[in-house]
Order: sequence, then C-alpha cells, then structure tokens
Amino acid sequence: MLTCSKCGYDNELGRIFCHSCGAKLDLSEIKSPSQGGAKLKKRGAGAGRFVWRTIGVLILLAIVAIIYLAAQVPTPQHLGTTNQDLISADKKRFDLDQLAAQNRPQVITVTEAELNAFVSSLGFKKSDTRGAAITPISVQLELGNGEVTAIFIGRLSIGNTFSKNVCLTYTGRPMIEDGQFVFQPVRGLIGSLPIPGPIMEATGIFDQCFGKLFVNLGHERQVLNSLKSISVTSQQVDLSYEPPPAAH
Repeated sequence: MLTCSKCGYDNELGRIFCHSCGAKLDLSEIKSPSQGGAKLKKRGAGAGRFVWRTIGVLILLAIVAIIYLAAQVPTPQHLGTTNQDLISADKKRFDLDQLAAQNRPQVITVTEAELNAFVSSLGFKKSDTRGAAITPISVQLELGNGEVTAIFIGRLSIGNTFSKNVCLTYTGRPMIEDGQFVFQPVRGLIGSLPIPGPIMEATGIFDQCFGKLFVNLGHERQVLNSLKSISVTSQQVDLSYEPPPAAH
C-alpha cells in the first residue's frame, strides 16, 4: 500500500493520485520487492485466464455435442414395399430402356414404393478393407416437393476393435442440365448432425459414399441422361422424354 501524505489514505500500488483526496502520491515511497515491498499485480490477468478457460469449456462442449449428434441413428419410416412394387418397378425400368426405340414423347411415373423396391433389389457389396470400413445395411428413398432424400444406414468397423451403426441422410434435387442427369445437393445429415449443402459440395463425402452404392448403375444413368426433365412430388417422380429433333 502507498499512504497519502496529505490525508493518510492507504492507496493500492500502481496509483499516481490519491483515491480519497486526489493529491499526487510520492512514488519514491514505493519499495521494490527485493527491499520488502509488495509485488505489483497485473490487472486483468485473472479475468483473462477466466475468459480463456470459459472458451476452452465451450469448445469442449461443442465437440461433445457434435460427436453425440453424429452418433445418432434415426429410425427411417417403414415404407412396406411389396413384391408387386418390385414387378411394377421392373416394368417401368424396361419402359425407360425402350424410350429411344419408340421415338415419341412420353412421361413415365414412378412411385416412392417402386423406387424403394428397385433399390432394395440391388444388393450391396461388403467392403474387404481391413481398416476403417462402412458396410451398407439399408438404403431408403423418400420423396418431397422437388427433392429426393436418400437415407443410408451402415455398419462402421475399424478392424476388430470398434463397430457401430451410422446413418447418412442426403437430400438433393434431381434434374437434367445440358443433357446430363445431376443430383444437386441441398442438405445432409451425419446421424442428427446437419451438414449444409455448400460443405457437402466442397468435401464430396456424401457423393463418394452414395456413389459407391450405385456404382453399377451406369446404364440407368445413361437412360436418365436422355430425359428432357425430372419432376418430383411427395408421391411420385415424373420422367419426361422427348426424342431428339430429326437431322436435316
């Protein structure tokens, strides 16, 4: 403490003027720590440590929340496809193959049940990777206004030490652009953790995962490339075809 010579008030070290009367203090009275004087405390040091600790706790909580959300595996709505849906899906697949041969405008309508019956018939190969691998369990498609949502559930395995079910949800807009079928990303989920469309496009993680599932559908993609447009509602997908103009 530094005592004011005018009013006798004990001021804390570091002040220049008396807190009580305002008189200038005699700083020559201050003793250095080596002479038995008190050490000056850095103002704000305690507050700074508190702020950084608070930031560290918030970051840790955010990481825990991200891991928790990503680990969730929602239960998809059971669509209950039938053998008749599969038969109908095969017929419409045949009709799509015949579009170019018939050479006339057509619209082929595919229901949500028919789409899922077709997908369930594909059969997915198990990974032979000894390291980290995801083995497909099921894939389900849900229709919305202008959008299709693919829900993938698989088993994540890391060697023989770790195994857990995971869920990837991929929502996009199927469309024809410049004579090519594209699936424009809208949003995605890892478990219950939302992934914005721009991040999905930048990383390509969803395209890689779902692309491996449908890697053997090259012929079907060529047929889709021949379409004029694709329209999606909550009940069905309309595939519109028009023959190319005759060459003169």
